[in-house]
Amino acid sequence: MPARALGSPVRVGVLGFLCLILAGCNSSPQPTIVCAGTNGGLCNNPNPLLYATTTSNQILPFSITTSGALTALPAASGPANSGSIANLGHFLMFADPSSNAVDSDQVSGTGTLSTVSGSPFSLGSAAGGPTSILSAPFGFFYATEPDGTIVGFSTPNDGTLTAPVPNSPFAAGTAPVQMAVATLAASAPAPNALYASAGGLSGAIMAYTIDITGSLHLISGSPFATLPDWSAGAVIVANSYLFVLFTSNASDTNFGKLAALAIDSNTGALTPVTGSPFAVGNAPVALAVDSSNHLFVLNSGDHTVSAFNIGSNRVPTAIGAPVAAGTATGGIALFPPYLYAADTLASSILIFYIDPSTGALTSAGSMTVASPPLQLTVVNFPSI
Repeated sequence: MPARALGSPVRVGVLGFLCLILAGCNSSPQPTIVCAGTNGGLCNNPNPLLYATTTSNQILPFSITTSGALTALPAASGPANSGSIANLGHFLMFADPSSNAVDSDQVSGTGTLSTVSGSPFSLGSAAGGPTSILSAPFGFFYATEPDGTIVGFSTPNDGTLTAPVPNSPFAAGTAPVQMAVATLAASAPAPNALYASAGGLSGAIMAYTIDITGSLHLISGSPFATLPDWSAGAVIVANSYLFVLFTSNASDTNFGKLAALAIDSNTGALTPVTGSPFAVGNAPVALAVDSSNHLFVLNSGDHTVSAFNIGSNRVPTAIGAPVAAGTATGGIALFPPYLYAADTLASSILIFYIDPSTGALTSAGSMTVASPPLQLTVVNFPSI
């Protein structure tokens, strides 16, 4: 498979804070990581990589140092304005909204991306999507389409898309936006459930079980109403609960909410947690959660990141005040104890240090990059 490198590596000096000739930098020192306790993941994966989609036809790769700093690696060609990444570990798949296709690449230990044979893979329609893509357990892949459908494919462990799953495409309301998968109980009629935030003003969540063929089946009660006249956006599953971001279409001062819904492990049905929805910043667009039940929300309207502690009752409690995040409006990615945010307007990636015990965020600098970043993902690659 041919490597898709563009240009030459941009290297950072020994301390990681020298300005880059091509991309520039404005990093500040980050805390030194001790290889113990909750930081073990960072130290056990000494070759972590961060990838960013961009507004241009580039994918930007970076290595992550133990100080959380980023070192730019050779850029790769990729779809412009890709708003969704499916991370399969050794393979990354990027949504291509210009052709309703998916670009697939293999990741090497050095961070180089190589085109998977047959890529790009067409999603089989002219719907103008996909709006989001998702890799699901047991070798299945799904994409949301602006025409109100979800398409599904089988995907072997080689980064390819093969035959559509039975009965694809599946009706999914009005222009579904983002998806998440939950594991159900062994006694459930299907091993997994798929959730998609419905588009438009319905404020609803589409819910399906995924059978052994990959076919989707509506769960009784779906779509589940949450906030009528609000737009549902990012969704994430954490410990048998679904968290969903909402933006109001009627208010200019209070238009960000976080809904928490319990997932029935036998049926996949959704029930709101007491007190849900909860306030977040303005126009929230991205979610991430770590293994210590700290949940993070990027608010694009006021350019902040909100941090929450998810209690045993799954009620999110704010951890201090939201932290300023430049002019960030893009995606976020976790590699504890660091969180990265895409600042598309400033062509930079922001770095935050996460206090391992409290979840509190501290700004740890930023790095100006060669092309405006949109979405981020981290690959924990073994040492080479």
